[in-house]
Amino acid sequence: MIIKNQLKCTLLFVITIVGILGCNSTPTESKDSALDIEEEYSDEKYSEEEYSDENANWLAGSWGITQRVDGGYKLDQSVDAGTAHWVAGAEKIIQNLPSSGHVITSFTHPAHAFLFTLRDNDNVDVAAIHPDMVPQLENEQIIFDVINVYRKAGKKVILYLNAAGPSMITDNDPENEREIKAAWEKYYNTQWKGDEGAAWRYLVEGYAKRFDGLVDGYWLDNVRKLPGSLSDFVDTLRSVDPTLAIGINEKKAYFNDASGEYLYVDSDGLDDQDGTDYKIIKHVPTNKYEDFTAGHITPLGRGAPPNSWGYEEYTIPDMQESAWDSYNGNKKVLKHGWFPIRSTWSSSRSDLVFGIEQAYRFTRKITDAGAGITWSTTQDKGYLSTDEMDIMIEIENRITQTPKANYETYQRPVGAYLLGETP
Repeated sequence: MIIKNQLKCTLLFVITIVGILGCNSTPTESKDSALDIEEEYSDEKYSEEEYSDENANWLAGSWGITQRVDGGYKLDQSVDAGTAHWVAGAEKIIQNLPSSGHVITSFTHPAHAFLFTLRDNDNVDVAAIHPDMVPQLENEQIIFDVINVYRKAGKKVILYLNAAGPSMITDNDPENEREIKAAWEKYYNTQWKGDEGAAWRYLVEGYAKRFDGLVDGYWLDNVRKLPGSLSDFVDTLRSVDPTLAIGINEKKAYFNDASGEYLYVDSDGLDDQDGTDYKIIKHVPTNKYEDFTAGHITPLGRGAPPNSWGYEEYTIPDMQESAWDSYNGNKKVLKHGWFPIRSTWSSSRSDLVFGIEQAYRFTRKITDAGAGITWSTTQDKGYLSTDEMDIMIEIENRITQTPKANYETYQRPVGAYLLGETP
């Protein structure tokens, strides 16, 4: 605790000096994910010996699952409907999946930057901005209870935080959510002289303080729509705890061919129903602030299935080649992949696309290489969806054998090919 407090003091001193020198905030996807920004990145590899220990070391070689918890008024609705069984769901996960090392759960409601799992905030009376942003006081205990189930079992906890703020609300959203946006605009214009970025950071900091000591990292979504600067936002989180491991979903990198052009998957196989050509995601650092790659796959709306054969031939082999990389030599960053197990990120009603063999192969190849993988599992009334749990239990059973059970060798699907290849 003494070391942690010393780190916090040091970080706060650095942030203060930077602010004095004039580092001011500057304004900088579908709701489920940010669209990619094409960006050049270095392919140069860095040995682990060149770096001191980094915040994401605990994620290396770990496999984990996702348990999303509702936020704001949606959490109250779930409780009222009798479907809020997340604590029992977490206990079931612990019982069935003891070898999983981490979980991603919720700071904000999935894809909603304006609905929070906690009510009380150390900095701001969020309910006074708009009551629908937060749950009833008795319901905020749910996320604490879920986190404590995982912590008692020795698992690391990452919080999903949509970083876009309430301004992400559009005219197509429900009326009460549009009211939240108007109330938020009134708040930061009157209380913060129009500085939305500063207002947003202050609000987020108030919740981060309440989670301090309970969580090990953050997965920041929708960062392209973040009010203010990314550096200031990350500094805000690190001022609460400098040891946090942070992943940032802002930009994406994709594989290129020998001439420097993007590779595209033309066909996923003989039964490919979507003719859209899509790029193949590459899990490498895309900014200097993250500790592990966000691992977001090629956006689903671009025709890429979550279990694309392109990931088997390019994305995962790259993770196997080197589990750690660096963005322009700044620091060591762990390669991490977050894979939806269904055709959508969070709906248990969408089609299950992974089978046992492929899911186990993904998990083994990535963890054996010392990288990290999280399955974007979905919930049914707070419990892990039954068909997904069956797959996770089989991964658990196989990965804990001595020696570990073999996985089926990958074979490209019949009729699958890249753009420009001869079918």
